[in-house]
Amino acid sequence: MELNTLGNMSIAEGTKLNLSRTILFTVVSLAVGVALIFIVIKLAGDGDIKFKLGDDVFRVGEVDQFADRIDEDSSPLPFSSLSGHRPIYVQHLGDDPKTNWHAIDARSPSSPESCILGWDKDRQLFFDECSIQSLFPPTGEGLIRYKVSIDGTGLLSVDLNEILGGQ
Repeated sequence: MELNTLGNMSIAEGTKLNLSRTILFTVVSLAVGVALIFIVIKLAGDGDIKFKLGDDVFRVGEVDQFADRIDEDSSPLPFSSLSGHRPIYVQHLGDDPKTNWHAIDARSPSSPESCILGWDKDRQLFFDECSIQSLFPPTGEGLIRYKVSIDGTGLLSVDLNEILGGQ
């Protein structure tokens, strides 16, 4: 009977938690976690780390197909929220689908966070929805525009990192 009692006592003692070790482990773990978060934020603020959300190059599609659609609708094509909240219009002017393409930032010049550009189909002009007297030509002159390219297969792409012009 004594062996049984001793055996039970050693089992019960082995499962006891060391409260001071548990508290120390928790405090150290939290401190390391908080320190890592501050390091990442600091490096991101210094420009040493870049967060990339989405592709830098937006592949629109076949130039013939999109040129026909823009011509039929008499309106540029809107694309919303590219690469982290950058809506754009893709515009084609003229008869040759392989030339005269424009990619225009669709955010309002007067209030980019709350308004977008509108398209006046009758006058063939962009307008600032927050300041409707602000009008812009169909090429997007005076607005932020991005580089457009066409590859050998006729695929239209917009480079969202290469700004051609702006305000």
